[in-house]
Amino acid sequence: MNTNNKKLRIAIIGSGISGIATAHVLKKNGFEVVVFERSVKPGGVWATAYPDVHLQNIYTQYHLSDFPWPVKPDFHPSGIQIFAYLSLAIERLELDVRLQHEVVALTDNAQGWLVKYRNNGLDTEQQFDFAIISTGHYTQNKNHPLLDGEEDFAGNIITELDIKDLSVFNNKKTVVAGFGKTALDITTFATEHATEVHHVFRSPHWVVSEKVLGLHFTHLLFNRFGTVMMRSWAHPTAAERFLHRRLKFLVMGFWKMLTAVFRFQVKKHGRGKSKDAKERLKTILPKNNLIVDIGSRTALFPEKYLPMLAKGTIIPHHAALKGFTKEAIVLADGTSVPCDLVVLCLGFCSPKFRFLPQQYRDLLEKESDGTQLYRHLIHPRIPKLAFAGFNHGFMHVPMAEVGAQWIAAMLLGELQLPTAEAMEESCKKVSQWKKDNMNFEPARAYATSTRFQQYLDILLKDIGVSPYRKMPNIFAEIFSRYKATDYKNITEEYISVRKKTKKQLTPVNVNT
Repeated sequence: MNTNNKKLRIAIIGSGISGIATAHVLKKNGFEVVVFERSVKPGGVWATAYPDVHLQNIYTQYHLSDFPWPVKPDFHPSGIQIFAYLSLAIERLELDVRLQHEVVALTDNAQGWLVKYRNNGLDTEQQFDFAIISTGHYTQNKNHPLLDGEEDFAGNIITELDIKDLSVFNNKKTVVAGFGKTALDITTFATEHATEVHHVFRSPHWVVSEKVLGLHFTHLLFNRFGTVMMRSWAHPTAAERFLHRRLKFLVMGFWKMLTAVFRFQVKKHGRGKSKDAKERLKTILPKNNLIVDIGSRTALFPEKYLPMLAKGTIIPHHAALKGFTKEAIVLADGTSVPCDLVVLCLGFCSPKFRFLPQQYRDLLEKESDGTQLYRHLIHPRIPKLAFAGFNHGFMHVPMAEVGAQWIAAMLLGELQLPTAEAMEESCKKVSQWKKDNMNFEPARAYATSTRFQQYLDILLKDIGVSPYRKMPNIFAEIFSRYKATDYKNITEEYISVRKKTKKQLTPVNVNT
């Protein structure tokens, strides 16, 4: 092991959970790490989340693998609980997180990166050997299409970022536009306060119910069996590749069956209800197979959403937005919905990197669905730079940690990367697969979404650590849901393996 490399200074931009997880892992590898955060509080999106937001993951899957929750949170932790956890993690792990330090420019040079940051109105520069961008998918500008007549509308047009208190809905005829987690949450919250709630969406997507056939959904999607059945751009074992190439009918049959189950779970809320109730429920059902919609934007139904939809407390509209009149929002199907408040929950724009030199921004921002990174961590043509948390997926924190250990192995000179041309070819293949098999979203290229098991397996194989975290219990390995602590001690295992061998590591020959 090259101990000189351990003295490298690394700048991390962003103190969300990915930045914190990455800083912790790199610190354990002996690097000097500084985290820059432009806000007055750490935590990224969790520092500014809308009221009463809860995580879709369960608490056992969302924490640093070696720093469990000091106090047991809700089964699906609240934004307040997550923010408190992250603040405590920074303190207990003694991470160097510098608040109100906005990075305004990164300039590459022979030594690495000159980081220019602004604090208390003063601009300062520091030299670092390596930089990691951890600004996340959900901190960019909100998608706000320009609509005719908007300036004439007498009501208010906001996004969820403007909601600091749910009293904003009091006595308002409210329209919520969008179909992701945020839109479903805000629509449901509004019903407790507004006089009317209309939910408008251009296209419905499959949404996960918390219970599927009596089981919590994580028992289906967070075990190895469920993820092996997931179609992916990468299958790390010969058995998985055989399944998806030669036994494709079994895979598609599995997803056809799950699609039918999901459809049944929506329709059952109309049992014994009026024809109008059944039509409202039918409005939110997609026509496509479930597998096409499973991605980063996959949402969990709020508990009250479907009952309120059936009851008529929520009125759905399957139509695009067209424009405004003084008193209403007009939809593309000609419907005019009188309202006082419109909440646009149309997602975030594809990430922008305004602090990077223009030639690197051109590489990273040219695609509408983001840039495909090699191993979802680095760009082949941008030296001494990596990304943390852009490999977003259903097991987000372990993915950030394992990604950080992969980066550490690279920085230590123990993981030899392919040529830039070979990495670009790999990125191209993954990007094309996603375009052919996944619906569009602004972070489609960056994210790994439900392919987290394949992704984690490949990265762990790259660095010589076993991906099978529940062995020798084969039943648990296949059918038990994975949790964050299954990836505890990855760094320690890596260091132990490297002490036993000096053999150069090279990435396994699988694209991801």
